[in-house]
Amino acid sequence: MQQQYHHFEYGESLARRLKAISHTDTQQQFYRATEVEELSELNARLSSASGMILVAIDGNNSDFGWKNSDSLMERPQYFFMVAKQTVSGDTDTVFTAQQECAAIVRQIIARMVRDHQRYDSGMTYLDESSFTARGVGPIGENFYGVILGFNMDVGLDCRIDQTCWNE
Repeated sequence: MQQQYHHFEYGESLARRLKAISHTDTQQQFYRATEVEELSELNARLSSASGMILVAIDGNNSDFGWKNSDSLMERPQYFFMVAKQTVSGDTDTVFTAQQECAAIVRQIIARMVRDHQRYDSGMTYLDESSFTARGVGPIGENFYGVILGFNMDVGLDCRIDQTCWNE
């Protein structure tokens, strides 16, 4: 049986294993969020953070389609944001932070592709052609970085559950 993907658990595992993020035990370096557009709550939680952080974002967004399939496919979308605290008003630290975060995002992609090829950590259904990376910031206390988006391709069970219907 194939392992199911758990986004927040996978993200926390990445944060623990990445040297640039796991460098301290005194402060939280991993955060969970439900939606990119709801950054105000995340901003408040990041007020005590410093250094480099990883945020796993799952807004329960999905696309649906018949992508090379005889059955309807669901394409859930997930995000990891890697961000580093910068000096206010110093654009050089912003550029440096985004470059460092982009390098870490490439390592996360490499890890995800490896896990996909090994059918490990629930990455079985990773759509390797779906990766996107975009700059992000400022969030929290002057954090800038890169947000990584990706999709899974999962077959959708389209059978009617009679307990859900008044028929």
